[in-house]
Amino acid sequence: MKKLFLLVMFVCIALPGCALAAVTDSNQTVAANTTAAPQLIGGDMGTYLVTANVEGANVSFDSNYKGVIANGQLAVPVYTTGTPYRTITVQAPGYAVYSANITQYPAANQTVDIPVTLVPLAAANTPAVQGNATVPAGITTEMTTAAPVSPAPTRSGSLPFAAFGAFVVLGIFAIRSRR
Repeated sequence: MKKLFLLVMFVCIALPGCALAAVTDSNQTVAANTTAAPQLIGGDMGTYLVTANVEGANVSFDSNYKGVIANGQLAVPVYTTGTPYRTITVQAPGYAVYSANITQYPAANQTVDIPVTLVPLAAANTPAVQGNATVPAGITTEMTTAAPVSPAPTRSGSLPFAAFGAFVVLGIFAIRSRR
């Protein structure tokens, strides 16, 4: 009889506590499992045409590797509705790394030219080369670094407290029933 009473008490205390813990806080997000038709990626395309003076130079947009300069150029197709790239980096062994901000974006069926001149490392440190550096239209060479953004903290809910409370109540009843 005592065991049945304890079991009933546990169910009456633990289940409502767990049910309350399942209710989300205003600071929590709930992922809903919905089944929808798959979204097809698509839309209008544009192209960045990167031209460089060094064969085999590696090209990256926003730290995403896009390919190698071949025959003096690399075409990078992009969706016009996608998130626009912000920086371009071109690098090759023995040359200073070229990095610049992208301010011009291709429209549908449009090509944006990005001419890049890589400077050999030996010549890159001379004042004459640094003073004669030119920047193509639509590109700025100011580099900015953003502070890392950490996600907002979320509450863990009250499930651990409800379970702890249920075990405390069970312990109290167990001690009282032995007396």
